[in-house]
Amino acid sequence: MTTRREYLLAELRCASLRARLWQADIEAVGIALKGGWISPEQAVDALHDCDCLQLIEPKEIPNV
Repeated sequence: MTTRREYLLAELRCASLRARLWQADIEAVGIALKGGWISPEQAVDALHDCDCLQLIEPKEIPNV
């Protein structure tokens, strides 16, 4: 039988792994954007696809 403590510890381990995956996704998008391999709009789409957009919450991408 799993205790609440064991369950919470397992959930925290999963959350830690998800955070690492988010970090890898964000870094990959940043590298692609910096290298000119994707546009800012594609970067926003990629961040949305991996559920990372909520972490940066871009209000608007300025046209420069």
